[in-house]
Amino acid sequence: MKQRIWMLPDKSEFLRQRTRKVKDVGAPQAQLTDDFFDTWETVAAYGIAAPQIGSPMRAFIWKGEGMEEPEVIFNPKIIRARGELKDYDGCLSVPGFYCPTRRAEMVELTGLNAQGEPIRRKYEGFDARILQHEIDHLEGVLFIDRIDDIQEGYTLKEGPPDEDGESTVMQVPVSPELESFIGRFRRPVPGHALIW
Repeated sequence: MKQRIWMLPDKSEFLRQRTRKVKDVGAPQAQLTDDFFDTWETVAAYGIAAPQIGSPMRAFIWKGEGMEEPEVIFNPKIIRARGELKDYDGCLSVPGFYCPTRRAEMVELTGLNAQGEPIRRKYEGFDARILQHEIDHLEGVLFIDRIDDIQEGYTLKEGPPDEDGESTVMQVPVSPELESFIGRFRRPVPGHALIW
């Protein structure tokens, strides 16, 4: 069933809770998988973590580069990380705000697929970034906790039509109101530690 995405400020307490590891992939997990796919069709995102749709289970759905269909991963765990890249992050639970975060360049991940079969894979670049973002959600960490400077961020607004009359989008610097809002809910990760 399609679920609504939980966002700040209304669901801040739930979004900050650590999720529970699943013992077996059974009926409750199959229902969550269905909910993930039904919700996936209604949003523009690279991933959705279980807490974002109100589930305390340790799971997420994501779609990386070159993947034809999104996949669900239960009990994801990063067992190795290497390097560091700083690039832009955004989140359905903090809509409309984008800001650079520091994340590992490469991660190796273990977990279970939607059928309960074990997986172990390496990811680099943008795919590694997506996975780290989703696993952060499972630890109660939001991307705003990993930013160095709120003023590096931006929001988007519709700009004037281009020469062909097509609508355009403009980046807008962070307003004092948005800076205050983000600051109120931000829980900085010590330094820029790449921890899971």
